[in-house]
Amino acid sequence: MIAIILFALLFLLITLGVPVGFALGGATIAAMALFTNLDLSMVAAYAVSGIDSLPMMAIPFFILSGVIMSVGGLARRLVDVAASLVGWMVGGLGAVVSLASMFFGAISGSSMATVSCIGSIMVPQMQEKGYDLGYSAVFTACAGTIGAVIPPSIPLVVYGVCTGTSVGDLFVGGILPGILIGIGLIISNFLVCKKKGYKGEERKSLRQILKAVWEAKWALFAPVIILGGIYSGIFTPTEASVVAVVYSAVVALLIYREITLKDLYQAIVRTAVTNGVTTFLLGLSTGFAALLSFEQVTTALTAAITSFTDNKYIFLLLVNIVLLLVGCVIDNIPATTILAPMLLPAMMAFGVDPVTFGVFMTINLLIGLVTPPYGCSLFVASAVCGVKMGEMLKHIAVPLITLIICLLLTTYVPWLTIWFK
Repeated sequence: MIAIILFALLFLLITLGVPVGFALGGATIAAMALFTNLDLSMVAAYAVSGIDSLPMMAIPFFILSGVIMSVGGLARRLVDVAASLVGWMVGGLGAVVSLASMFFGAISGSSMATVSCIGSIMVPQMQEKGYDLGYSAVFTACAGTIGAVIPPSIPLVVYGVCTGTSVGDLFVGGILPGILIGIGLIISNFLVCKKKGYKGEERKSLRQILKAVWEAKWALFAPVIILGGIYSGIFTPTEASVVAVVYSAVVALLIYREITLKDLYQAIVRTAVTNGVTTFLLGLSTGFAALLSFEQVTTALTAAITSFTDNKYIFLLLVNIVLLLVGCVIDNIPATTILAPMLLPAMMAFGVDPVTFGVFMTINLLIGLVTPPYGCSLFVASAVCGVKMGEMLKHIAVPLITLIICLLLTTYVPWLTIWFK
């Protein structure tokens, strides 16, 4: 009963326009005060303990490294490499968006940062070449999901902290699904652009490709250092996030020399604001999840699901449908914090590996960033590209279906996420 009341209060507050963080805290406090004998100070205690975690420290540093790379010339050079490799295809600029999102995602770990950065570089070029502005914006928003699947991934860090799953394993598990999404979007873009008549650029010679790679060598070396250091055991994911900041700052300031100390300060300010919002959400999400745990909602949910069906594949389909609906109204980070600990016991009861669940849950909730009414990546793309939401939604069907197909493949082909075990 308490779970129904708690979620009802949460969705009521969100519907009324209350920011998600305040809605989480308000619903938790109201439910505790009215329907339990628990001490209200528990909310504050769990909010603090929920963010008092070493792996959680990786989030602000990965955000900062992504901001520095987007303004410091690294992202632009990655786009140039992508353009030299796939720009010749039918609808080549769309293919560049997808491949560049894969490159940038291996540095930033954030979907919205990827949309903002790649969109600001590529969409003006697409518009200049005659691409429909609505399609360009919505495709960029969908390609941005790659940024939070390919490691390092901020949502996967959150999932790992909430469930006690190895962040390093989650990062490895996200590699193939992230590549799958990138290739899937390139294919769907090819089909759409062939129908619309969007041609590719002139094919680059091997010498031109090598020149682009050489000029971007410092940017391309960033994921090698970050991911290579993690997988070789030289440093942890949290330490890797700090290395990413130092590396990106040194390259941007001293090698490319495209930012100043003032620009670096502004990047730190932007990161502090973004991280403040994220941390606030995570803290109050932990209090929300703690109340559900005290009321044994997790146990009851597992029992209800397993009694409803004993078919693993139907169970996974039902979970995906629920997560898709949740992702439409709640950001992926609070949704992960609340639902991951609740659903993981049921997943394990059906023999689903925690890494597989973490990756397909992340993909699922990221799809929510490109679906109304929440659709945060859509709003970012709309702002960056200067296009109305209605114009974007006319073109969302094909890339959205592509993302859902990739989600189902990740869900039902566990090898994609646990091949390394």
